[in-house]
Amino acid sequence: MLLNFITGHYHRPRLEQRAFLFIDIEGSTALAERLGELAFHRLVNRFVVDITDPIVAAYGEIHRYVGDELIATWKLADGLADARCVRACFDALDRLAALTLEYQHAFGTPVYCRAGLHCGPVVAGEMGSVKREIVFLGDTVNTAARIQEFCGRTGDRVLASATLVDLLELPAGITKRPLGDLRLRGKESQIVLYALEKEAGDQKALAA
Repeated sequence: MLLNFITGHYHRPRLEQRAFLFIDIEGSTALAERLGELAFHRLVNRFVVDITDPIVAAYGEIHRYVGDELIATWKLADGLADARCVRACFDALDRLAALTLEYQHAFGTPVYCRAGLHCGPVVAGEMGSVKREIVFLGDTVNTAARIQEFCGRTGDRVLASATLVDLLELPAGITKRPLGDLRLRGKESQIVLYALEKEAGDQKALAA
């Protein structure tokens, strides 16, 4: 992102095809009430730090933090290659699972998260004067946020649009379960979603 600022890559807005991963802490409101503001800040900071490495290792860009939510993005070809955007998501979940005891010791609770994946066209460009940043605007970003939010209704940890899933080959051990045509909050048209999950054998191995 710093290089993009220096080179002026987004000085003029441009249309790009991108993949997005929205991931946040499940039950964050209750956690914030129980822990208090300072401890909750420490937990959220620990959370985003811990899941950053798996995302960056999959060539993802950390776009923004919004409360307890992390937004990562890939240029579409990069995100689809070797299903990097999906791998990053599940590697982040695995990382949190491996740190369960550390979170339990530090905060008195493990941390679980929910994630949404989607792709499509966005307008990318610099915005602001006193505070400048690179932003991605368009229906794709809004839909990705709504997909992640919809996890709360289905009870699934990872939801992805058919728009994305149909463009890639899922990593070994990751399965898709069709949820059908669904209407997301604030959207007029329906969207086809899949719940993505690890096969039972992989989940047992991780727990062991």
